[in-house]
Amino acid sequence: MGAIATKIAAVATLAVIGLLLVVFGVGCLAYALALALQPALGVAGGAAVTGAIFVGPPVLWASLTLMLASKPKPKEHKIPVGGLWTALFAAIAKETPWIAIIGTVLVGVAEMLLNRRKPT
Repeated sequence: MGAIATKIAAVATLAVIGLLLVVFGVGCLAYALALALQPALGVAGGAAVTGAIFVGPPVLWASLTLMLASKPKPKEHKIPVGGLWTALFAAIAKETPWIAIIGTVLVGVAEMLLNRRKPT
């Protein structure tokens, strides 16, 4: 168990060092770019352009990705088909919704009457 814990600690240490190298590396690059732009744009202008260069593309990419992401298609509501009458009525009801309300009641009553058990 000690060897596994040691390995996990080593991996965690390397991950932290790698993350810090990336953060400080990007920070140094940004500082160098801001200093290079300072004679032409001034201190504030150089910092602003540097910030726009480092922040702009990721924000633009994330915004475009979210806006252009395909929307999930709505699930189709399937009418449970209990018989021929229900299937025929469903085809008609798609075209005229007011028939659906009246027809649903009529088809329900018809199905109940046709499917009820007769006493023997």
